[in-house]
Amino acid sequence: MYEGEILKLLSASRKPISITEVRQVLAKKLGKAVSYETVKRDLMSLAAKGEIYSKSIGGGRRVSWIFWLPKPLMLEARKAPSLADPFDIPIVERDSMNPKQLSELYDRVLEEYGSMVKQCLKRGSRFLVLCDKRITFSSDREISDEDVRELERKHGKVCYIITEDLIEESSWMPLRDEDYYPTIEIILGGTDWEVKDVFEHGLRVIADFDTGNPDIAAFNDEELSPFKFVAPRIMRRAIHLGRYYDYCLLKVKIGICDASGKKQCIQKTCRSVLFWREAERNPFLLANSNRKGFIGRDLMIHFPFDILLSGKMKHSTIHLT
Repeated sequence: MYEGEILKLLSASRKPISITEVRQVLAKKLGKAVSYETVKRDLMSLAAKGEIYSKSIGGGRRVSWIFWLPKPLMLEARKAPSLADPFDIPIVERDSMNPKQLSELYDRVLEEYGSMVKQCLKRGSRFLVLCDKRITFSSDREISDEDVRELERKHGKVCYIITEDLIEESSWMPLRDEDYYPTIEIILGGTDWEVKDVFEHGLRVIADFDTGNPDIAAFNDEELSPFKFVAPRIMRRAIHLGRYYDYCLLKVKIGICDASGKKQCIQKTCRSVLFWREAERNPFLLANSNRKGFIGRDLMIHFPFDILLSGKMKHSTIHLT
């Protein structure tokens, strides 16, 4: 019934869109109420015919769907310019490259060695380092920049770090045809900042809180730039919901102020995600296009705190313990 309008809508969008978002735009454009089930049926029909892409997020009663056109969001199909073999790039030349050039190197590595990487990830290794056309390191813990540099000195070759996020994204139950992520307000500061400075001058972020995420804290690289990046940084690539994103590690102080006004800080290594605002390069935006940050359940343990999530009030209440 609305397939033509839906294709126009998706063609104009630069990000994946949920059923609710499609319905809202159609209703505004047509000036009348639009059935959720009709929009869902048309979207699923277009996906079944291969005219659009679809992906479910979450599971069971908590599942939600997103849709997008193949061409603008096919990051995997993005072709890198003609370059030398990624493993023959001198380390000093790699260190002088900008993020886009580094991302193109990762595209070439995964185009050539993607099947080997996926097989190794399936065997249980969470973090891999490829060097000299083979896997030289695998672990369940993220390797530091210093250890990557040591591997590069040992092998005399550029290393590429690849991981797959152990995350089960899940939206809240639909509330009035809308999905909500529980959130936590946190304050970010430099590792050399005093606690007082973190709370008075730090970057305040309303971060999505996902208990299906064991330990990843991810934020916009551009917003983290004041926190003394050490250049040159080591770019890494991760797989999230089947899509790639690029990031660098950055240690920060994270501050939390609970419902009683009690304040506390911890240090944590986070992922400073490049190209955050580009939906085709940042799968963290798939579940929430307005996402500013993404944190996991380890935060409850590190502080520690108790948290009360209210679906009715759409509010998270924290108590530092």
